Amino acid sequence: MKKSRFINYKTFIHLFFILYALLCIVPFLLVVSISFSSEYDVVNYGFSLIPKHFDLSAYKQIFKAPDTLVNGYLVTLFSAFGGTTLNILSVSMAGYAISRDTCAFKKPFTIYMLITMFVHGGLIPGYIIDTTVFHLGDNILYYLINGMAGAYQIFVFRTFFSGIPKSLIESAQLDGATELQMLFKITIPLSKPVIATFTFTGILGRWNDYSLCMYYMTDPKNYNLQYMLQQILNEAQFLKMLKDTMPALEDVVVPSETLKFAMCVLAAGPMVALFPFFQKYFAKGMVVGAVKG
Repeated sequence: MKKSRFINYKTFIHLFFILYALLCIVPFLLVVSISFSSEYDVVNYGFSLIPKHFDLSAYKQIFKAPDTLVNGYLVTLFSAFGGTTLNILSVSMAGYAISRDTCAFKKPFTIYMLITMFVHGGLIPGYIIDTTVFHLGDNILYYLINGMAGAYQIFVFRTFFSGIPKSLIESAQLDGATELQMLFKITIPLSKPVIATFTFTGILGRWNDYSLCMYYMTDPKNYNLQYMLQQILNEAQFLKMLKDTMPALEDVVVPSETLKFAMCVLAAGPMVALFPFFQKYFAKGMVVGAVKG
């Protein structure tokens, strides 16, 4: 009897999570289906998991200038992976420094970081300083420099590093290891959960960001994928508006609705493929900041 109840309980739990997984997967499948649907079908019949008529008009609209699209992907990859790499490197080094009892300016540095978490100059002062003082306007390197370090990330790394047994550090010191050697050969290899968590969230945030490009970049060669796709959508909506006002364009098909979903597929596809490689580290990495110290 106990075994039967246990099996029923486990079965119920499995069914619940299977249904929950389907609720998460179906919207993504719907987005993919609509991107391959006809604009006429979407406007007149609504959304469907199975396209009534298979149509690549939305993707043809996006790939009209393949060189521009490829350049947008390259800029986004440069920003997402290059910027995140520098971010993880800088915050891990700062977190390691303030986790050590021998840090000379540990308390003043901690207070300074706390102030930055509550007081911020805002967008306009930051823009003026970055463009007039540092001359970083329309500079692709700004993708790397922006968000290079954050106080919250440093505190999380400090908390995680503080949990590593000090005996390992002391043993390395007795063997003559330097601080950099202890960081890169002992501390960082033991910190995969927190590094993987911030790596994925950093890549995801930079991948989806278009505001930085909109504010600071004027050369089309420096446009990232998100901003470039937004421009394509604006052009399609403008053409649709012209079609509604000019009878001569009545027969022109402008895939404005399906274009939105095709853009979602192109923008989100790489991140969806990347997520499973980081998922196993999330459970441990995301709760590091829950323990204060």
